[in-house]
Amino acid sequence: MRRLATGAALVVAGALWAAPALGSATITAGPTPDTFATPEVTIDQGQNVAFQNSDQTAFHDVTADQTAGAGAGRTLFGSATMDPGKTGAVKGVEFLTTGDYPFHCSIHPFMKGTLHVTANGTPKTRTPENPFPNPKDAVPPDARVSILDSRISGVLFHTGVRVRLKTDEPARFKLTAKSGKTQIAAGTVVVKGKKRDAKLRLTKKGKQLLFTANSVKLKLVAKVNDAADNRASASATRVLR
Repeated sequence: MRRLATGAALVVAGALWAAPALGSATITAGPTPDTFATPEVTIDQGQNVAFQNSDQTAFHDVTADQTAGAGAGRTLFGSATMDPGKTGAVKGVEFLTTGDYPFHCSIHPFMKGTLHVTANGTPKTRTPENPFPNPKDAVPPDARVSILDSRISGVLFHTGVRVRLKTDEPARFKLTAKSGKTQIAAGTVVVKGKKRDAKLRLTKKGKQLLFTANSVKLKLVAKVNDAADNRASASATRVLR
C-alpha cells in the first residue's frame, strides 16, 4: 500500500510540473519566486514559444526588451500576464530572424532572460492580419473603395452593402458605412491580391433605417494597413434609392 501511495504522489507531482505541450520551447517562471527557471531559451526561426508560470506566489509575463523602433511602443514579442500555474503563448516569436533577443517580466523588471534564434528554419512572414512596423517599407498602400449597390432594395435583399476594394499590395481594410450618424454596415476584409469585392453586414439600426427610408446618402470609410503596418485611408459616397 505504501508503494502505491508513493507512486500516486509522484504521478500527481509530475502532472503538476510537467512542461506544457504548447509551443516548440517553453520559458518558465518559478517555482523559485520571482525568477525565470529558463533564462536562456533557444529556438529555430519560425518556431513557437510558450510561457509557463510555475511561481505560485506571483503573476508574471514575458516581454521583449526590443521594440519596433524609437517611439513605436510595440515590443517584438510578449505574452499575456499569467496567473500562477497557467500557461500561454508568447506571441510574435514566430516572426523573429536569427539573433539574440533579451526579455524580462514587465511586472518584475529584474527578472531577465534571452531568447536565442538559430539560423535554422524559416521565420513566419508578416501579413496585413499580423502587421509590424518595418523601417525598410515606409510606403502606405494605395487603397481605393467604392460602393457597388445603388438601390436600397438590393442592400436589403443581400442583407449587406456590397463594396469593391482596390490596393497595390496585400492590405487589410477596416470598413464602416454610415448614413449621417447611423452605422449602416461594417466589417474587416483582407485583400491578398489587387482587388476584391465584399459584402458588409448590416447593423440592426441600419436595417431599420433602410426599411423606412426613400433614399439614403451612404458614406463608406476605410482604414487600411499593410504587412509593415503602414496605414492609409479611403472613402466613397453614394446615394441609394
